Amino acid sequence: MQIVRYTYCWEGAVAADFTLDAVRRRYAALADLFNARGWSCLVAYDTRFLSAQIAADCYQGLRARGVRVLLGSTPLPRPAIDIALDRGIADCAVIVSAGSRDYWLNGLIVIAPAPGLTPFVDDASPSEPPPFPVDAPDADTVDVRRTYIESLRQAIDVDLARQTSLTIFVDVMNGATGGVIPTVLGDGAQTKTIEINRDPDAWFGRQAPHPHTAPLVRLRKLVRESDSHLGVAISADGRALGVVDNDGELAPHLDIALLLAQYLNRQYRQRGLVIAPASAASAVWVRAWEAQTGLSVEFAEQPAARIAEARAAHQLLVGVTEDGQPTIGRSGGIGDAPLAALLLVELVARRNVKLRALRDKLRQSQGT
Repeated sequence: MQIVRYTYCWEGAVAADFTLDAVRRRYAALADLFNARGWSCLVAYDTRFLSAQIAADCYQGLRARGVRVLLGSTPLPRPAIDIALDRGIADCAVIVSAGSRDYWLNGLIVIAPAPGLTPFVDDASPSEPPPFPVDAPDADTVDVRRTYIESLRQAIDVDLARQTSLTIFVDVMNGATGGVIPTVLGDGAQTKTIEINRDPDAWFGRQAPHPHTAPLVRLRKLVRESDSHLGVAISADGRALGVVDNDGELAPHLDIALLLAQYLNRQYRQRGLVIAPASAASAVWVRAWEAQTGLSVEFAEQPAARIAEARAAHQLLVGVTEDGQPTIGRSGGIGDAPLAALLLVELVARRNVKLRALRDKLRQSQGT
């Protein structure tokens, strides 16, 4: 039986609201909650300013209060944490992150297997602060990144992707997925993966690290001028995906969802719902696509909630939210951009064409 987990967030402006004292008050209360329920905890962090140091402090504070706790050894995208919890590494997680929000924010995200919690309080008494930890050399660390990379390798046809001569640009937006896709494909692959914006930048180039709001000018130019097969941009937390075809055009989220759904159905005989935002509805041609493929598309007013519901009921094939978070029903967590990107690479490799040709065929076959 699949465990349903719930997400709780607190965030604030760095140095104004998000302070070490404010974080310590909150994880002291979290320790009481976790101990009362007997939960073990994974403390994780992303590449935001001071996130690693705050995470080390959180780890030490929770452990001092008796919580069974592990500290991620590297910055992690959100899908890696979902996979770790699915595999029983811990019962819950505390992530030092503000997701893909603006660079001046940071926060705490709690992922817990219970609804209706109020994990963040403002009335907890601050403790006497010890020296700020530079690192946690005695921490019980766990390499969740390696677990995540192995799960991606198991979810795609790695040999096909490695043995096909493709050129792929990947914009990781200075986030936690840097190096993930090249590592999945491994050394010596014929597929050439070129990462941009990989260097850690706590301020994310002074923009929200999210492909839905960023213009992706550099990625589009590089893909178009090099005549590469495709380019992908992955939000800092690894959940949202932007896709650029070989003409340098941004592909609509609906196109990507339908291409992936059709591929998973034909190649792997997977079935289920395709869920997309109501704002993406193009009833005439999508209904023609349904008739041709035998798959069903549901346009949801609240796609994230509907995707989670369908996935928990094992009814989901592919889902996508308004801001481009793709969910693959049979593998991965909610909003797993590297997985969707690698499946696109596999699709392009198997069809031996560039992404624009696949997009054109998708629309032309429906008479649009």
